[in-house]
Amino acid sequence: MLDEQLKSRIQKLRALADRGEGGEKETAQKKLAKLLADNDLTEADLDSDATNYYLIKYNGKYEKRLLLQCIYRIMGAERAIIYHSKGTRNKVGIYCTSAEKLEIDLDFEFYMSLLDDEIENLITGFIQKQELFPDDAPTETVDMSKLSPEELEKFLKVNQYKNSMSKRSRVDLIESKS
Repeated sequence: MLDEQLKSRIQKLRALADRGEGGEKETAQKKLAKLLADNDLTEADLDSDATNYYLIKYNGKYEKRLLLQCIYRIMGAERAIIYHSKGTRNKVGIYCTSAEKLEIDLDFEFYMSLLDDEIENLITGFIQKQELFPDDAPTETVDMSKLSPEELEKFLKVNQYKNSMSKRSRVDLIESKS
């Protein structure tokens, strides 16, 4: 019987080896093969089609939406049945294999990280577009030639978000409700 830490590591590597991209996939395949050999295991030792009920936690409606999409992507349209039980606030339940659960967890963690980055860019663009600064805030001009490639990419994304938004004021809100 595998200890839980080893089992978890093997499952993560296996998921990356199955679904990874390019170098990530190759590296995971090599590490998985070595780990299996070191522990005198085969791929067949890992296969289990048993389904279990899992509760997966999320925070807020956007995380829930992303989690449900990850479940749907991994399990497919017919098998992605989501359960909402009483007393399980901010959790969804699913019946799936342990390998599917692991893939869902990995996808959710990965895409949440990407979403957090995009939300940061979006809120920065929103603040700039709505000019949510005090009157005495210092102003500066950005010298784009001095930005690193990562800083330039972020700067351009923030400006793209900003330029796609409408400038609104409280007066607009008052007039629309009258």
